[in-house]
Amino acid sequence: MNFRTNRRLRLPLHGLLVLAMRASPALAQSGNYVLPPVILEDFGVFCPDEPVGRIEAPDTERGFIDLVSGNPPVDFHTDVVPAELGLGFGMRFRLAPGEATRMARVVITHPPFGTPPVSRETYAITLESDFTSMTQFDFDETYEMQPGRWNLAIEVEGGILLSHDFTVVPADQSLISTKMCKGPALLS
Repeated sequence: MNFRTNRRLRLPLHGLLVLAMRASPALAQSGNYVLPPVILEDFGVFCPDEPVGRIEAPDTERGFIDLVSGNPPVDFHTDVVPAELGLGFGMRFRLAPGEATRMARVVITHPPFGTPPVSRETYAITLESDFTSMTQFDFDETYEMQPGRWNLAIEVEGGILLSHDFTVVPADQSLISTKMCKGPALLS
């Protein structure tokens, strides 16, 4: 299988453990909800940033995910995402205080793209109560910018505990743009 090197699904570097796990039918659920012990801290659109590494993720369209360092903030709190190269969207989440570390899976459903067409991607993560996790999908190639409903979910022990829908729209239907990520020009 030929995996493309065109998209980044992001996670912070701490607390990451990848396991080969089978896909679960729990994905049939969708919409916006969060169940204990998971806490949704934020969601929205992220400005472009550079990956610092990658790990194998065989259940994704390209076979790996990119990693970012630190804990980047959500730049635009919205679930309407402009289809623009470089922009990403996703969620920041963690376990409730005092909860034991757990293995989980990020499950992303989207309109089909790729060769062969893929509409569901998953990869393993470690959830902790002391650290925020993040998952982010970036548009790195034009063929990925499929308008419609996208869902990012966190599956723990076979059940979806966090689910959030995003709507991808053509770039001209949103006020958000990568131009807003650069900040104002300095005055001389």
